[in-house]
Amino acid sequence: MHIAEGKAQGLDYSYLSFDTSTPKFSESSLERLLDIAEEEEFAGLNITHPFKMEVPRLLHELSPEAKILGAVNTVVFRKKKRFGYNTDYTGFRTAFQNQLAGASLEHVLLLGAGGAGSAVALALTDSGVRTLSVFDKDQERAIALSERLSSIRPGTHIRVWDSLNNQDLDRFGGVVNATPMGMDKYPGAAIKAEALSPDTWVADVVYFPLETELLRRARKHGCRVMNGSGMAIHQAVEAFRLLTGLEPDKERFTRNFYQLSAAKH
Repeated sequence: MHIAEGKAQGLDYSYLSFDTSTPKFSESSLERLLDIAEEEEFAGLNITHPFKMEVPRLLHELSPEAKILGAVNTVVFRKKKRFGYNTDYTGFRTAFQNQLAGASLEHVLLLGAGGAGSAVALALTDSGVRTLSVFDKDQERAIALSERLSSIRPGTHIRVWDSLNNQDLDRFGGVVNATPMGMDKYPGAAIKAEALSPDTWVADVVYFPLETELLRRARKHGCRVMNGSGMAIHQAVEAFRLLTGLEPDKERFTRNFYQLSAAKH
């Protein structure tokens, strides 16, 4: 998406992968990878799982959202400083408002309190969710997120759940999966969709594949669903703006996303 948009705007734009699962980068620390990118005069970096909550300590300044969340997915190198932003927040919030307008905001369950989950939590509170229940296998991480958001967004009642069972799930008006579960590398579903009420809306931040197991089951159960495409597109749009200083074409980003998605599958 970035390369295509850069080309359309007349830029010589490269977007490269520092894949830490490959031999070339597997022995490099996150700190070393940032040093390499800065030494080679990259404009910046997008940060993904599992480094979003680790990278802030390596930066000079954070945007207000990144500071609240303690998570960064976009780093910009400028004037010998490193600036951190969280475009996952704007990405999810924009997608939610566009695709799930009118959805119940009374009580929402968030699965996952990591980098993506933190951004989604803030986006949900700022979208008007009245009660947000958070579940993460790492309960301390969920508690830390709850405490951060409760202090700055007192209008939302934030609860931490230490376990989930099928009897609990029909009480929620909405559910968001912000865990890796459902990705190509992590097949399956984080919860049993059949235990939800058919009136529950279900969103997933995973976008490869677009139709996760959770969404497939939820749609079959009668639930209104939102896949991860909107968040992926809108976070990339904002990241392009931050990295280049240019105004991106959202429609072009959207077309390129779906072309890439179709090619991958």
